[in-house]
Amino acid sequence: MTLSTLRIPRAASMRASTTITNAAPSNARTQPSSSSLSSLAHIRVVVWDVDGTLADSASLGFDSTNAVLRDAGLAPITPAQYALGTKFTTPRRLAWHATGDEDHACGRELGDAFDARYVALVSDKTAGFYPGIKPLVERLAANGVRQGVLSNACGAYARAVIEANGIGAFVSATLGADDVPRAKPAPDGLLQAFRAIGDDVDAHTTAYIGDAPSDGAAARAAGCVSIGVNWGSHDLSSADAFDVVFASVDELERAFFGE
Repeated sequence: MTLSTLRIPRAASMRASTTITNAAPSNARTQPSSSSLSSLAHIRVVVWDVDGTLADSASLGFDSTNAVLRDAGLAPITPAQYALGTKFTTPRRLAWHATGDEDHACGRELGDAFDARYVALVSDKTAGFYPGIKPLVERLAANGVRQGVLSNACGAYARAVIEANGIGAFVSATLGADDVPRAKPAPDGLLQAFRAIGDDVDAHTTAYIGDAPSDGAAARAAGCVSIGVNWGSHDLSSADAFDVVFASVDELERAFFGE
């Protein structure tokens, strides 16, 4: 069966612009949501989410999603629908966009088509890091903080983004949803990343940084510090899944280095 012959109910969605831009960090909230972690100086291991946390890749994901839906004869989605769908792994997200049911069997084939397109288009332009992220990754590494990456996208995509942005030398483990037993919000991926980073990883001095409530839930389930960032696809103003939320890369860096 090919995408053109998939029998899928047409999603009730509006034709949307082909670009989507995340809110800049400077437009987000100006204060962390919690004062419980005024300093992150004790953190010795950091695991990063990718989309909306490290990389400003919303346009790439949105455009690739609509290209796959159109190829399958389905209605395109809006930017708001794309943002809502990012809580799912790729096959479940595509199934949800196509049918409203994230568990529909069409998700696997649509997801495979999306991954093939998405990964091939990765560059430092289409999935470039937010300003200040790469220097922060490098500074953390220089101060002995070990780092990893866990995404709910496929592993090939996560690794392509890391390499395109030139931080491969600073990351000990890069995992996607297809590399782990259960995707976020389950803790499996984080626990696997901890093991890959080192046998001596202590969850109490380890943090997971992400932009979605499912990231906070995964961190909580894994027993590590949950750090939210408010420059991605989700508004974390009322999120309670995180120990602390930062509005900008500068704020996050100051918390790590006490500046």
